[in-house]
Amino acid sequence: MSQEFILSGRLARDPDIRSTLAGTPVANLRVLQTRGYRKGEDWVEEVEGFDLVTFNEKLITRVIQPFCSKGKRLRIRGRLQTRSWEDQNKVTRYSTEVVIDDLRLLERPAPMTRSSTDQDAA
Repeated sequence: MSQEFILSGRLARDPDIRSTLAGTPVANLRVLQTRGYRKGEDWVEEVEGFDLVTFNEKLITRVIQPFCSKGKRLRIRGRLQTRSWEDQNKVTRYSTEVVIDDLRLLERPAPMTRSSTDQDAA
């Protein structure tokens, strides 16, 4: 049975884009989602943070790198994955993250502008 995780929220910081030792590109993102509810007479907002990862080179180079920055609104579809590793004190650590299958910008990207050198050459 397959699981699907759908999330919308804002990027908490600029994406961390790098390559693995084998040269595979990887992007790590953190998305914040705010949930509001009434508690008695008061309105309460809770913020939840989600760690996301993708190894999809096209998604990284065509969407994440040029258009995703801190504060941008996104809609993510993916699946949950839990990793484990041993830290320097030999303690096993766990991390659950969303592996991105699809990412949609919920805001229009700013129009691309020609640089001044392009305009000077024209």
